[in-house]
Amino acid sequence: MTAGGLATALLYLRVSKEEMAREGMSLEAQLAECRRYAARQGWVLGGEYTDVMKGTRDDRPDYQALLADVREQRAQGRPVVVVVAALDRLGRKLLERVRCREELKALGVPVHSVREGGEVSDLVANVLASVAQEEVRRLGERVRAVNQHAAASGWTKVGRVTWGYRWRDATPAERGQGAPKKVLALDPETATYALEAYQRVGDGASVRATLRWVQGLPAAARGGKRLNHRSLRMILSSPTYVACNRGPDGELVPGRWPALVDRATWDRVQARIADHARVPHQASGRYLATGLLRCPKCGSRMHGVKNTHMTVYRCSGILVAERAAIETNCLYSATAAAVDALLLAAAGALAEVAASEDKTVRAAMQAAWRRRQIPPDDGAAVWVRQLERERDRARDRLKNAALRLVDGELDKAGYDLVRDQAQADLDAAEAAIAGTASAAPVEILPPLEQVLAEVGGWVAVVGGADVGRQRSVLGALLEQVVPVRVGYGKYAVRTTWTPLGAALNAVAEALERPALLRVG
Repeated sequence: MTAGGLATALLYLRVSKEEMAREGMSLEAQLAECRRYAARQGWVLGGEYTDVMKGTRDDRPDYQALLADVREQRAQGRPVVVVVAALDRLGRKLLERVRCREELKALGVPVHSVREGGEVSDLVANVLASVAQEEVRRLGERVRAVNQHAAASGWTKVGRVTWGYRWRDATPAERGQGAPKKVLALDPETATYALEAYQRVGDGASVRATLRWVQGLPAAARGGKRLNHRSLRMILSSPTYVACNRGPDGELVPGRWPALVDRATWDRVQARIADHARVPHQASGRYLATGLLRCPKCGSRMHGVKNTHMTVYRCSGILVAERAAIETNCLYSATAAAVDALLLAAAGALAEVAASEDKTVRAAMQAAWRRRQIPPDDGAAVWVRQLERERDRARDRLKNAALRLVDGELDKAGYDLVRDQAQADLDAAEAAIAGTASAAPVEILPPLEQVLAEVGGWVAVVGGADVGRQRSVLGALLEQVVPVRVGYGKYAVRTTWTPLGAALNAVAEALERPALLRVG
């Protein structure tokens, strides 16, 4: 170490958030220990690297910078030593600890741990690394158990507080009900603004427009948070605001803290966000079919663009290719006026059918709703249901046999016999189900009365000039539209209807008034 000059001591310090308040683990205490130790050894104090991250992560910035510095100094022939307060500061992941140690050994760089008495052997280092990893695993299990107990008791885990809420100390009565030390309460300074964000999106504003409003609020109104699009989406999707946790299957489980948003508003916001994934909400409101259109050449979305002479829908494939660093030469476009005319004509035809008060039309609609909501009960469907019942019975036999074995009601030989037979029955049922065509799916249609109440104004909307409302009508009827050029300025379109659109189109065809999207 000293043959070529004084060794340089590189100090590495680390805390995770939960360790920052632990006695003796502060960054200041580690720094003082490492500096004192290196000074007593007569080493030159070099770089000091600090991470505030969990030790299970290998991508800690200063940890990687430390290793880069070690490699560079050894490449220049300088003697180097790494000093840590304790070996678990280097990390709590066994494989990375071993890999790092082997790399440093190959470079001729020792690691000194102040609390372990200096340089330790490979055996001791590996044992300590295993202990550190096991400690992380057990700590994680304890934290999960506490969080699960709190959720099962109707409370939420303590962590970063969400916008509109604050933490308060739980009362003795709440602690007796399984509450953690802190429970959620409405924050009088921010709750009003968080509620307004929900109301804006529920009333039709886009998430990005709402984000611009949020970012213009004073810092106190945002609770000091710097919200971006992703964080606002998470806020708008959080069941915390309706005083619920998410169950293991994603269901909402009522909690014991006050709700900020009523369930009807929260449901509207979720529907609005989900609908955006299918038909993006335009901030400009200029283009009728953006989001619905798909390119006939490459299948990418098409977006509206206003050129000097006209408005066109252009394939977005080249934009996707630029972001994903892939090659595509798709420049397909379609004249917006021609495509819009086709879509509005089709929507208008279906709107007139749906809004008709003619008894014949209403009877046809009722028949179409019955046909599409009741699947055909053919022999294959009956056979599949029977196989599913046999499969479920076999699973129940396996479960019951295991319980009887644990309770001493069944010996091991008896359990093996039941298990083998039930497993054979289960495998046979699942193989038969896989080889049998499944029953026809049930289309989810809104109640006919609800449709009739909503479509009354569709005819006026389709014939009006409000692009945003027209997009809502098209979104209710169409899943996708593929515009195919068949001549100069002329297009035919291939459509995928929503269940509602398909049902109305079936009624129109039965009445010989189909909303056929022909060549424009």
